Amino acid sequence: MPTRSARKAAASIMARHPNTADNHSTEDARDQPSTSHTISVLINYFLLPEYLNRIRAVDSRLEIIALNNARSAQAKSDNPGDWRKLDDAALSEALARTQIIFGMGLPREWIRQTPKLDWVQLASAGSDHVLREGLLIERPDVKLTTASGIHEVPISEHIVAMILFFSRGFNKAVRNQEHNNWQRYTAGEAQGKTVTLVGYGPIARRAAVLCKALGMKPLAVRASIKEQQPGDGTVDRFYPDPDLNAVLSQSDYVVLAAPSTPKTQAMIGKEQLKAMKKEAVLVNISRGVLVDEAALIKALQEGEIGGAALDVFAEEPLQESSPLWDMPNVLITPHVSGTNPYYSRRVTDLFCDNLRRYLHGEPLRNLVERERGY
Repeated sequence: MPTRSARKAAASIMARHPNTADNHSTEDARDQPSTSHTISVLINYFLLPEYLNRIRAVDSRLEIIALNNARSAQAKSDNPGDWRKLDDAALSEALARTQIIFGMGLPREWIRQTPKLDWVQLASAGSDHVLREGLLIERPDVKLTTASGIHEVPISEHIVAMILFFSRGFNKAVRNQEHNNWQRYTAGEAQGKTVTLVGYGPIARRAAVLCKALGMKPLAVRASIKEQQPGDGTVDRFYPDPDLNAVLSQSDYVVLAAPSTPKTQAMIGKEQLKAMKKEAVLVNISRGVLVDEAALIKALQEGEIGGAALDVFAEEPLQESSPLWDMPNVLITPHVSGTNPYYSRRVTDLFCDNLRRYLHGEPLRNLVERERGY
């Protein structure tokens, strides 16, 4: 049974939060919902009060149901992602009236508990974790949008850092430092090297700009084209998916920046790894399922490729028993490429912009297409 304090905290978040922003009375009433209609927005993502207030200020009709914030108030030791600690009755009542959900995901059990749900705004760039729960199958009427675009700065910098880690031989320096070993070596250069970006969304586009500034030769593989196309001034040339292996054979660095879909899962397997240069480095900042991990481990052990810089894995956290941990030609970061001090501000700005669009009947940014899966 939930404690009295837990019930009180859960109930308090269900109260409507008044908005102090100007009511858009001068705008055409046809462009927005009825002024008497309360719009319930459930936020399953921890935000500081300043960001919650920014969302409230979008429109006076909004009711903000901030689950994570109430949970943190109950007990600082609570897992920020464990909404299950809330009072079941209060949560069910809130879900029943929720029209908009903003958060990192959508628990499967919520799909059937939200009859009024019309739109889900994710705080993540990927939507594969929500699609796996069957949202667009069970509720094809629900709009799903992502936070694509807010990660382009940190992840593109992460990509370049991973490239420079290998080009400048920092993998050797780190190993030497661990053993107090002063052993000089000849470092390489990124300039003049070919980097292939598999996927060409906002992250890859900015990474291409940074790589170009280093004097590298960027190429890109895109699922949306059927034949090779000239470059855009940053990327030298665009290739369709069927040309992937041919492009890999030209590449010194291969960066996976494609979304996770049934078509992209295990897109880098034994055949693709054999197509790569022996000194080439694979960089994955997308999803671990894009790579056949067993085939990658074998290729690294047998020297079929030069190295791998991995931020994502098929199973996370990466098991302690994985051979990847001890490989001198592997760099592991624990799915942190998108983290930065400005994440909450950027994702709140995106949500507020989309919220205004939603209220005025305008097209939403980053709308997921069911057929493409992203």
